[in-house]
Amino acid sequence: MDEARVVINLKEGIVELQGPVDFVRHCLDMYQPTIMRLQGLPQDVAATPEKAKPLPRKRKAAAVTKSGRARWGSCIGAIRSDLEAGLFDQPRSIREIKQRLSEAGITFTENGVRANLRKLSLAGSLDIVRKGRSVRYQRRAQS
Repeated sequence: MDEARVVINLKEGIVELQGPVDFVRHCLDMYQPTIMRLQGLPQDVAATPEKAKPLPRKRKAAAVTKSGRARWGSCIGAIRSDLEAGLFDQPRSIREIKQRLSEAGITFTENGVRANLRKLSLAGSLDIVRKGRSVRYQRRAQS
């Protein structure tokens, strides 16, 4: 049985075919139009590899409620509703507040919760209670 071998070097993107003559001839006939189109390209275009495109940044998914729908909300709005419900009558840590929000089905980063608590304290709704290195937030006393 006769065998044939063909090596095609398209600027070192080497394609090597080896096998029975009919197989090699069939493959060459199939790829001939593509090879002809590549020969017409300028030298520098055929030799340059494509640069990988950067992947898009992943967005954080919204918290999913029991109904299966995504639930978006503002952190400061959720904290204000807890403030009105009386959660801040006692000093609360950031961890407690974040846990309370996650139980409600709304997830935020600890830095996001901290920043919004700071905004509420600057607005005059909350007092910052410091004890050593710990920071807690409490409803501002009415004067």
